Amino acid sequence: MLHRPPLALPSHRYRDLCRAGLTATLFLAALFNGSVSPPYAQATGCLAALLALFCLPVRTTSAGLRRLVRSTALILTLAALWGGLQVVPLPIGPLTHPVWQQTATALDLNAGYLSVSPLRTLAALPALILPGLVFLCTLLLCQSPRSAKRVWVALSLTGAAIVLISMVFEVFFSQAQVFTSYPVSYGSFSGVFVNRNVAASFFGLTAFALAGTLQILKPAPRLPRTGHHAGPAPSPARTGLVQPALWLLLFAVLIAIIATRSRAGALLSLPLLVLCLAIVSAQAHRNGRTRRALLVLGGGCLLLVLFGEPVFSRLGGTSGDPRWCAWAATLAAIRDNLWTGTGFGTFVDVFPGYRDPVCLGTEGSWHRAHNSYLELTLGFGLPAALLLLAGGFGLILKTCLTGLQLRTSLRAIPVLTLGALAFVSTHSLVDFPLQIPGIAYYCAALLGAGCAISLLETPLRQ
Repeated sequence: MLHRPPLALPSHRYRDLCRAGLTATLFLAALFNGSVSPPYAQATGCLAALLALFCLPVRTTSAGLRRLVRSTALILTLAALWGGLQVVPLPIGPLTHPVWQQTATALDLNAGYLSVSPLRTLAALPALILPGLVFLCTLLLCQSPRSAKRVWVALSLTGAAIVLISMVFEVFFSQAQVFTSYPVSYGSFSGVFVNRNVAASFFGLTAFALAGTLQILKPAPRLPRTGHHAGPAPSPARTGLVQPALWLLLFAVLIAIIATRSRAGALLSLPLLVLCLAIVSAQAHRNGRTRRALLVLGGGCLLLVLFGEPVFSRLGGTSGDPRWCAWAATLAAIRDNLWTGTGFGTFVDVFPGYRDPVCLGTEGSWHRAHNSYLELTLGFGLPAALLLLAGGFGLILKTCLTGLQLRTSLRAIPVLTLGALAFVSTHSLVDFPLQIPGIAYYCAALLGAGCAISLLETPLRQ
């Protein structure tokens, strides 16, 4: 009986092209002001969707990676189905949002929706799905330890390039308008991004990526060379030239984070990064691990003391922050729509009905809750939001902890991946970094590369 041969993996050149496409998509998504404006968001969204299409032929060769891909695909499918159900016409009744029941008679409606604005929910769903597709593509393009390391290094250099471009514009072209109607010098240091908080989010993720690249490209111990066939000459990484350049890049990124004057961005990313580096240093040196960890922590504190004045100067006066009022109004809206939500992406439609004019005033409009968890819960409802968050964060957390437990080399990558996850997770409590496409794509790719490195070449316990 003839057996059909297994499908061959796409060629190395094909996968290299896909990896180049991933890097180009992330670079453009960040460069286009974070892709917050509709033309750029649509363009980079199409690139991300096209990348996912080209990654479909790539099969997983690792059992652990295959399970992660399938679990991620399941979570994305469930999120898309629930979001799709919110825009499906339903008979007027208890399942539809009360706004449709209240207007059914006046407008002679026979059907309603779970969402208060079906068109807005439909338009917002790609912002939820596309970062997940980028995460999946990154996993599929990291089929070997070598390819996973290459993707991580490429991500760190892409982020560093965006930081350097931002610095150049801030110093030499402060009046330029980079894919926006505002000049670069408008407000605090924000570079090519829409504001300082968004810039600090991207710069913080870049710092974690560069710290991982420092570990990946760390010079290997030199072995004695004997005879005429001792092997090739040491690579540039072993000559000691790459490490100083990477440290200089990392220092520049840290200064850029502080220059943004973003309280949450700087005071969350820098301590978490220093803590991760201290853990990595303690892991790498069994002898004197406590001393080395304390040195790293001390160096991080010294950096903040010497250069942290722009951030510390903004620590006072947070009691009058209008976000407190916005969160209270959002919580009131959640209580009234606890189980099915108001429709993904409908915050701007629902919030005015709960806005307290005494607390927030009557001027200006709020397009974001400045808390991604509250906004997701308002749109999706509490059960769906909890399942999505627990499933997504749980998968990444479990994968990195597995890599931390079982890996014998590059244990720094799971540590730094967890640090990056902790940074964006806590920053999302007071802002909306993951609602910016340029940051969401970059974060998804970085977490995907970190999860791939955590799973590859880790022997499973019997």
